[in-house]
Amino acid sequence: MHIRVRPQTAAVIALAASAALALAGCSSSDGSGAAAAPKPAAASQSAKPSPKATGAPLGRDAVDDEVKSSLRAAGLDPEKGKGSGDANATKNASVVDWTAVTTTQQAEWALPRLGEQLKHLGWRETAPQSYEKTDWVLLIGSTKQSNTVNLKSTESLLTVNVTYLGAG
Repeated sequence: MHIRVRPQTAAVIALAASAALALAGCSSSDGSGAAAAPKPAAASQSAKPSPKATGAPLGRDAVDDEVKSSLRAAGLDPEKGKGSGDANATKNASVVDWTAVTTTQQAEWALPRLGEQLKHLGWRETAPQSYEKTDWVLLIGSTKQSNTVNLKSTESLLTVNVTYLGAG
């Protein structure tokens, strides 16, 4: 059985699912570990479907190249991270992920530069640290706590998650 979902709805679903996965183990920005209360404006903004991005369709390799280029421009080495979409040297055609442990200071410095470089490459910011280009949705972020990696007090886990939503 196949259920057809509007591209805007699919984007919101994928964005929410990716954000939940990327932020697992995150704490409030004050370091207390308590969950921060959602801001009404941000919640209503992310619930609105954004207009469909236009442009020529991008392949997975082109997206991978743009992510690596953006990481380099943000002062990060793409080779020092791990791409989960590349298991057993077989690339997943609909996912580009990159994760690395870095110093918290470097992560805080790199995130805005990463976002600016993505915008320079034609990615449209749809929410804070969320971007869209043709049929791809990209999320960037960092966390000081993780259930999957042991981090020192001065380290953060920096992530880039890109998902192909398919042609609308």
